[in-house]
Formats: sequence, C-alpha cells, structure tokens
Amino acid sequence: MGKNKSKPTEIAIYGKGGIGKSTISANISASLSKLNVKVLQVGCDPKHDSTKLLMHGKNIKTILDYMREVKPVDYDINQVLFTGYNGIGCVEAGGPKPGVGCAGRGIISAFELLDQFQTKQQYDVVIYDVLGDVVCGGFAVPIRREYADIIFIVTSGEFMSLYAANNILKGIKNYDGHEPRVAGIIFNARGLKYEYDRVKLFAENVNLPIVAYVPRSQAFADAEEHNVTAVEYGDENINKIFASLGDSIVTGIHLHKAVPLEDEMLEMLMMPGYSKDLIKSSPTSAPLSNPGRNLDSTLASNSTATSHTTGTSNSISGEDSTPAGDSALSTDGSDAPVLSKNLLYDEPLHGCAFNGALFTGIHLMDIPVVAHSPKSCIHISNQAITSSGRRPLFERGSLLPAPIAPNLVSTMMDQSDMVFGGMDTLTAAVERLLEKEPPAILVVSSCPAGIIGDDIDRIKSMSTPNTKILTIKADGNLTGDYLQGMLTTYMELAKQVIDKSVASDPLVVNIIFEKVIAKNTESNFQTMKGFFDKLGVKVNCRFLYNTSYESLRNFQKADLNILAYDDYTGKILRNFFEKEFNSKFSDLDFPVGFSQTVTWLKYMKKWVKESNSGKNNTEDKRSSVYSCGESNPDIESIIDVNKVEYKRRLERIKPILEGKKLMIITYNHNLDWILETCTDCGIEIVKIGILNFSQDDNFVSNLGVKLPIEMEYNRENRDEDLLKYDPDIYLTNYDSNLDYDCLTSTIPLCPDVGFFSGLKILENWAGLMDMNLEGDWKKDESYYDKYYSR
Repeated sequence: MGKNKSKPTEIAIYGKGGIGKSTISANISASLSKLNVKVLQVGCDPKHDSTKLLMHGKNIKTILDYMREVKPVDYDINQVLFTGYNGIGCVEAGGPKPGVGCAGRGIISAFELLDQFQTKQQYDVVIYDVLGDVVCGGFAVPIRREYADIIFIVTSGEFMSLYAANNILKGIKNYDGHEPRVAGIIFNARGLKYEYDRVKLFAENVNLPIVAYVPRSQAFADAEEHNVTAVEYGDENINKIFASLGDSIVTGIHLHKAVPLEDEMLEMLMMPGYSKDLIKSSPTSAPLSNPGRNLDSTLASNSTATSHTTGTSNSISGEDSTPAGDSALSTDGSDAPVLSKNLLYDEPLHGCAFNGALFTGIHLMDIPVVAHSPKSCIHISNQAITSSGRRPLFERGSLLPAPIAPNLVSTMMDQSDMVFGGMDTLTAAVERLLEKEPPAILVVSSCPAGIIGDDIDRIKSMSTPNTKILTIKADGNLTGDYLQGMLTTYMELAKQVIDKSVASDPLVVNIIFEKVIAKNTESNFQTMKGFFDKLGVKVNCRFLYNTSYESLRNFQKADLNILAYDDYTGKILRNFFEKEFNSKFSDLDFPVGFSQTVTWLKYMKKWVKESNSGKNNTEDKRSSVYSCGESNPDIESIIDVNKVEYKRRLERIKPILEGKKLMIITYNHNLDWILETCTDCGIEIVKIGILNFSQDDNFVSNLGVKLPIEMEYNRENRDEDLLKYDPDIYLTNYDSNLDYDCLTSTIPLCPDVGFFSGLKILENWAGLMDMNLEGDWKKDESYYDKYYSR
C-alpha cells in the first residue's frame, strides 16, 4: 500500500447525535493504525471530544479557537494537529458556544485551513466524525464529493436513530444523485427488544448492508475509564469486529447508492408488527470486504459538482394580481408582513433589503447608522449610496445632501464573527459611538448577521438617557429586495422613535415619502415650501429625507400629513400611519402639472381655512409660533398669474409641435401631467406602453379622454411599434440602440412639481425641432464619452 498519496481515502461517519459515532470513529482509526495505515481523525462536532480517547483523555486545542486567536498570516498547522495513539493524527474543528454563531460555517473554515496546509496529503486515510444529522450545509461538507470517498452510517434500532440515518441518506442523495459512496450501516446496538430485526428491515429497504454489528459491551465503558479506545484496551471480541471493518476498508469495500425512504414509509416500516413482506426488500449479503479493491486504488473521480440555479418570475396578470390595498398593506395589528411589490407578486428581486435600509436610515442626518456586516457589504452599499450624489454633482453641479457623506459605520464582520457570533463585535462598535452621545444609534443587520442568528435587538439594552439604540433586522436578501428594506426601515423607525404623546398643532404638516435618490427631491421641496409659505403652513418632519431625530420624534406635532408620491410605497405608508398613529392625510399628493397644482392649492386653502376656524377663541400659544404666512392667502391670484404664464409659453411652442405624433414607453404610472400638456399643444398621442415597474402597479388617469394604452407592455415590441405608429417623438425612461429616425426624449420617473412640469419638457422638444439640426448633433454620445466618465 502506497504512502503519502496526493489524495488519501476519506471516510465520513454520520449518525444521530449520541449514537456513538465518536467511539466508533476512534476505534476504526485505532484498528487501521494497527494495519500500518497512517490515519488522520477530524472531529467535526463543537463538543470537540472525538479524539479524546486517541489522545488518552487530553483535550486538544480546536482549529476554530486557534483561528479566533491568531491572525491568518501567523497560522501554523502544528498548533492544531496532534499525534495520538499509534501515530494517529488528531484534529478537532471545534465551534461556538451554544446558541450563537454558526457551527456549520466553522466546519467549513476548519476544512479550509487543513486544505491550506495540505494536511490530509500526509495520511493514507482521513476519518471525519461528524455532528449528528446532516443539519446544514456546513455539516454536510464531509459528504461532498471533493471530500468523503466512503460514508458509513451509524445507527441503533431506535426509531429516531433510524430516522436520522434516513435523513443522512437524503442528504447524500442531494449531493450525489446516483453516485455510489455509501459503504453501509454500522449497527451500534443498544440491547433493545427486536432491535436487530428493525435495523435489518431498514437496511434491506434502503438497499444497504450491515457492514458491522457492534454489540452493547462493558468493554467500551472499561476502556473509557482508562481514557483509551476498546481496540487499544485489548478486548478480544471488540478487536475482531473493528479489525474486520478496518481490513474491508484497506482491501476495498463495496459502495452503494443512497436510496432513502419517504418519511411515511419509514414510519410504517417501524410500526410494531409490520410485515416486511408487504414492501420491497433486497438481500443484505454483501461481504464486509472486497478483495478486488484496495486502499491505493482510491476513488479517482472527485470532481466538484457545480450547481446551477434557475430563477423563474411571474409577471402580473390582471386577474391574478393582488391589489396594493389588500395583503400588501396588512398593518392592522396582525403579524402579517408588509411586502414590497417584488415579494408580493413573486417577481425578481431588485436590489437588497440591507442596501434599502441603509439608504433610508442615513436620512436621519444627526445619528450614526451601524451596518452589522462584513466590510465588503458596507463598501458596496456606500458606493451605491454616494454614486447617486456624486454623479449629479460632477455632471450638473447639483448636490444631494445625504448621499455625499453618509453617516455610516461598519462592524466589519470577519470569519471569526461568522463562526462564533458577531454580537461582541457589534457591542464594541456601539460602545465607541455611545461615547459621542448622539441622540440615537441605528443598527442595521446584513445577510451574514441574519444567517448566523445574531439578535441585534439585544443591543437596545445599551440605550442610555442621552442615546437611544434603534435596530432594523434587514438581513439583506434573506428579507427581500431594496424596497422591502425601505419599507421595514420606515415602519420600524416610526415605531421606535415617534412619541405618540406629542400634541398636534394647527397649520403644521409632515411630508411623507420623498424619493431619496431623485436629483430633484430638494428642488421639489423648495417649490412646495414656497406654496406652504404662501398658505401659512409650517413643515415639521420630512419622513424620511434630510431630517433630524428630534423632528421624527415629534412627528405627531403635524395636524396633516402629505404624501410626496401616491404610488405603491406611498399607499403602504399612508395605511401604516393611519392605523398605527391615527394620522390624518391629505387626499392629494405632491402636484405635478398645471391642473394638479391648481387642484392642490385649492384643496390646501380649504384645509387652512378649516384649521383656522377650528381654533379656540382663546389665545393658542402653540399655534402662534407657526403663524408665518398669510392668514387668508389669495390662492386664486396665484393661479391666475401662472395660468397666464402657462398659456403664453404654450402659444410659443404650439406652432412647432401641433400635429406631431407621440409614442410613450415608460415605467411611470402617473402621466397626466405630460399628457395634459401634450393635448393642450395639439400633439397626437398614438401609443402608450406601461412597463412592469418594481415601485408601482396602479396606473391612473383623470384626463377624461380615451388613451391608446397597453398595460404590461412587452419592450420587445418596441421596434415593431415604432414602424407601425411612425412617431415624431419617442418618450421613454431608459433606452438604447434605437435605430429609428425620431426625436427621443427622457421622461423622469420623478418629475418636477408645480405648474410647468410638462411644459418644460415640451419646450425642449420644440427647441430641438425648431433648430432643425442635422448631422453631428445625433452623435453627441462621443462628446459625452470624451468629457464625462460613465
């Protein structure tokens, strides 16, 4: 038998916890060593006692404890590789304390260290003694094809032991399909009545032999008292059993496919008095050894299996789709989650919940946001957040306040945190921030934190009189998409911060759901603030954009809440605040276009009048603070002035655009602001295609005219429709490779608010058409590439 082969024979020993795997494994190792086989035994149980008898009672340092204490550049395999009985190599993987971290990830880390130092190549046989059942991917590592060549299943005749054995076969089948790698069953008897019959019946029906029968024997207890294996202790009967098993491994043992039973069949099989004649059985006469196969001719086919995941998505169909006002908005005190549109309709996820939570949380400008994540996660999130601020700054000189320098901190979780749990690392990060006494600290969890089960809510107990700890269990893609992270953060921050005891003041409003990444969010706010000033209205809290912790805490001070966008998310937030905080909402969101702005101003004037009339005749000290505008604003004169301006500008461009044909393909679900202006200008609207959009599913038009609209538009029909309708103007959100001679214009997903939203876009069209440019202007992409980085 050759020594020091490049690939040793690797054996995984599985079975129910407490069934005696460590005893069996140690005795197999001992018997093989007596055959002059170089053996390495790897304990894969957090109890780290697999090699204790081989080490004569000594507890050895585990790989995971070592990796936790030593930097990767200083790793030395000799600090965790020990020599036991008869030259057997002994290694214990170890694991975290019960209830924290991820022991399965620890197994993976331990295996990676062994591979790094090519430790296994020094041995003829490697035996993996694995925790209990195939409970997760980490503990399934030893049965992967690149590791175990041979798998033994240890069981007794107890039902739960056989149930675990069957589950192990299921795990092997999941990895292997029909690859034969199971040597058979090692029957470790407990001395129960009819025990042998039960194990034999199970073995027959999973097409496996019983390769060894280990009787209940005092020899094991006696040997353990002396801190040795039964093989070393010298019991003659036990030695014969393990010598035969060791010889079969050396000379070549016959391998079988994993053929597990369905749970119902297993339960029926184990019922008292059940006749084995009623189900298929197979002989168990396979020999314990196969002279035709020896240890040196170990399995050659050890290619790593590659898995391919295929995702499917269901587009929204009219009859099957769920309205946003139903299950998506279930916030009525039940535990039903509020879902993003992607999750509700089982669509492909757009972005990550962790990212969405961070991007929302940073808009509480005066508190730090702690990302409980590896540094790679925070790096990617920071790049995504700041890019929305950097690009408009570089290209247009416009500044978004929060995304340029987000108030982000990362715990920078590493491998040690993944194995042993990251709560100590998170606690240390929060302690450092508490020294600065911010009004609050927001902690957001990532995928890794969610996977290992770190309970970040425990950090709330660290709150002080000056600093409140807030937590968002985003857990990355485990929770959902970007919008799901936003929704979770909106609602959790509201629940954890808003003081319900604060009384409302007249003529005070909150603004709900401004878009955090739109370049015109701040300019839109300034436009709306101009309207509010004219109305004598004070803005209290912008939920949640460029605001403070204190303004959010005093959210209830507002007597009215106004949605910036009445889309899918806006409806969810309105429903949430109405039910959770009894909040009053305006019937109208931010106005876009001339007609909407006129309607909005008249609505708000009526509200102001009703608020003023509702005041007590006695002095109201609270409301007097907010008397910052006109007591009776002349809204009609504002409307009249802007109507004159609208008509004047419209008459300038109408001769150029009248009679032109317009085709629109867009994600936008609110188009009245642009359609109204096009109609006023005499433009013919020949086609409107509404694309499926992750942020909305509720197209509404109040124009009162029939529109050539197609919902759930298939973008693959674009070129065909361009030829069919022959538009002069093509309006869309994003498009490229357009091989059609027409004016292509971009419609913003978040249009400007106010009277002239649509007019500004039409003025651009008229300007281009009036110039009647030919030639190089159509090749402006080359200039863009020259002067701006993408």
